[in-house]
Amino acid sequence: MIRTKITPPQNLCIYNAAFHIETYDFFEKINIAVFTRHELVTIDLTSVKIITAAASVLLFATVSTCQLSMNNANQIRCIFPRSDKNETGHRYIVKTGLARALHSGSVDKLELLTKDQIYFQTSTDPSLHLLSTFNLLTKEMAFTPVLLQLLVTGVSEAMLNVIHHAYKDPFNAAFIHSTKKLIVAGIGERWWQCAWFDSRKKAWIFIICDIGLGIPQTYNYLRQDHLYSVNPSLALKHAFIRGNSRFIGSGRGNGSEDMMQPIKSGYNESLLVYSGGAKYHFKTGMDQPEIENLSRFFNGTLVEWTLYVSNEEEI
Repeated sequence: MIRTKITPPQNLCIYNAAFHIETYDFFEKINIAVFTRHELVTIDLTSVKIITAAASVLLFATVSTCQLSMNNANQIRCIFPRSDKNETGHRYIVKTGLARALHSGSVDKLELLTKDQIYFQTSTDPSLHLLSTFNLLTKEMAFTPVLLQLLVTGVSEAMLNVIHHAYKDPFNAAFIHSTKKLIVAGIGERWWQCAWFDSRKKAWIFIICDIGLGIPQTYNYLRQDHLYSVNPSLALKHAFIRGNSRFIGSGRGNGSEDMMQPIKSGYNESLLVYSGGAKYHFKTGMDQPEIENLSRFFNGTLVEWTLYVSNEEEI
């Protein structure tokens, strides 16, 4: 069968407005080719110069979803940059382990990513996956009991939020939302992640994404406010106010609040969230978060949490 070749832009990035539209266009081309046209796809990554961390996780999620949903590890194959022809692209894609993740097209191979402690991993079970993630985050840096608690709490709540909220019917969490039943049947209530310690920044970084309903959409299902439909950033802002978890009034789904605990404990951090057409950014020193609507976006939620080591913790 003939394969469709898709070539991405040289810069894959959702952080920068100069690149995010063509980055999302690239992801959309992949999904249309696989799910609408039912084509086998080859992605030519040989000319990619830069792919940022969040874009890397989204590419992993996009490719993995196609492979698992179609039950075909070869549904998408990739051509990777060579070090002698594109050293920068090779460093971003091959040396980070992203290349291996993109060619792990079955559940068995995906589970090996965790076993081998590759930065890029995916799971549907927080109880099994938390320890491996914690080992990745802490193997290069010493930490105090306070930091240990902050890391474990923030990461575990981010994982639990996927299971409790991402794909569920907002009115009855015992059921998958009708728009997500088909995808969950193929991949489970899955998330994709990347976790590492950045020695240059002296910070732990944890990125997690799902392809669920998105926070604004879920919140709007519960609140039924037309303003949230036309202004998803407002829904995101209100959803992050303490007490307004997506299980409204029940005290669950407080992952964002748990990720704010380091500031209260004297540590510097940054929280970046992309969800359902809106972007949320909060970091140490800000009085209020920065929230904006996005013209292009993916269906789901991506959270990037950065926890910095304070001076007294450095070794």
